[in-house]
Amino acid sequence: MRATDEPLRGSLLSPLAALLSVVMPGAGHMAIGARWRPAVIVAASANAMAMASMAGILWNVHGTADFGDVIADRATFLFVAVLLLVMAATRLWAALDSAWLSRPEAGHRVRTVTVGIVVVAVTVLGAVPFAVAAHYVWRTDQAVERVFSSDDAVTATPGAIATTAPTTTTVAASTTVAASTTSTSSTSTTSTTVPPFAGVDRVNVLLLGGDAGPGRYSLRTDSMIVVSIDPETGDTAMISVPRNLEDMPFPPGTPLAEEFPKGFDNLANSVYTYADKHRELAGGGDDAGAQAIKQGIAQLLGIPINFYVLVDMAGFVNIVDALGGIDIYVPKRVPTAGNPPRSKHPVPEYIQKGQQHMDGTLALSYARSREADSDYRRMERQRCVLAAIADAATPQALATGLPALMNAFGDAVRSDIPRDELGDLAQLIDRYVDAGGLKAVRTLHLAPPQIKPSNWDAEEVRQLVAEALKVPDLGDLENLPILADACIDPGT
Repeated sequence: MRATDEPLRGSLLSPLAALLSVVMPGAGHMAIGARWRPAVIVAASANAMAMASMAGILWNVHGTADFGDVIADRATFLFVAVLLLVMAATRLWAALDSAWLSRPEAGHRVRTVTVGIVVVAVTVLGAVPFAVAAHYVWRTDQAVERVFSSDDAVTATPGAIATTAPTTTTVAASTTVAASTTSTSSTSTTSTTVPPFAGVDRVNVLLLGGDAGPGRYSLRTDSMIVVSIDPETGDTAMISVPRNLEDMPFPPGTPLAEEFPKGFDNLANSVYTYADKHRELAGGGDDAGAQAIKQGIAQLLGIPINFYVLVDMAGFVNIVDALGGIDIYVPKRVPTAGNPPRSKHPVPEYIQKGQQHMDGTLALSYARSREADSDYRRMERQRCVLAAIADAATPQALATGLPALMNAFGDAVRSDIPRDELGDLAQLIDRYVDAGGLKAVRTLHLAPPQIKPSNWDAEEVRQLVAEALKVPDLGDLENLPILADACIDPGT
């Protein structure tokens, strides 16, 4: 008969106590009669408070938009990591302590070793996942910090086309996104929630594909695509600007407009390099190159550019690989131009026609190739690759590839989207998906026969953009180019 102040012991009790402890710290001690130890009370209380706090944070997380709000608040997000560590530590201590207190009497060595192995396995399986989750949260926070801005975004605002009497349009930082001056008609929505970026007609994001391949002295933005989304309805249009556009204009009154009154004196994909070497012309920050392109694209298209997202086209190999690859329809056989920068394996001479599953190396080679046709077809392929990446970013893919994805994302992407607006951004993406996603995206290709990049008319370009952003009537849908027409197998 045991003393009343001694815990129960036995070969089965020890693993059972460990198991109960990883489920709920303190439960194992209660089972063996050691509930009133001060350390047990502290561990159980700490775990209970951590779980209650976590439940409070996650109570209103019902989708990606809500999760974006959690990530947007860095203090809250890091607090989640702390809570996970508390839950891991309390389970680790409680399991080991309860198992030790209830260990079998000395005697049978094999039995003792077996019990010890079972206890360690139970403890590891119960406590380590919390520690791993905390590590994922920390790594995600580090990647988000590298990618997104801690300051308010600077909206690039277009000025008048006339150069005889330019209007000064000094770009200033704002705590909110500047409203678009483009007139659009809105469609009804069944959503009763407040739309993201409330009060803004359209949110215009400039996607830049930077390419610093072999033989190039600096990064060139060979891919320039504006994604324009109505935050209320999710209506989306994509506008591609060719890399070889000449005489890129800048808003009147800006230092860049004074430096280049007749437009940039080189191709559009060289603006980033020039502004990066002369940062005083575009705000003086580390992202002066991207800010300069924002100004140029805004003036060219006649719409405000709220944010930019710069993707290292070589670094995006790891992003695609972390997602498990992308599925993309290739409308005709495309010759490749050798291995792209940072390729992980040799690429074939041709990418065959049909539905293809591509890893990062092959996807980059496909997006870069212009051997088959022209720069303008390459721009179309780049839009399809971006859309395929968005489709591949499923919750399952994000969960299984999170560590690699966070590293790749942090290394390859830079943006001036403020971190505290990630919740709005996630909600904006949800609206885009609800509106039809890829199958509903209208496209405008500023290339022949629409315009001639070496001799374009400013009024004509702005008129084309206004038409592309106008929500079409149902009768006009058949005459509008849809992104899915170039990216999805017509047989599906």
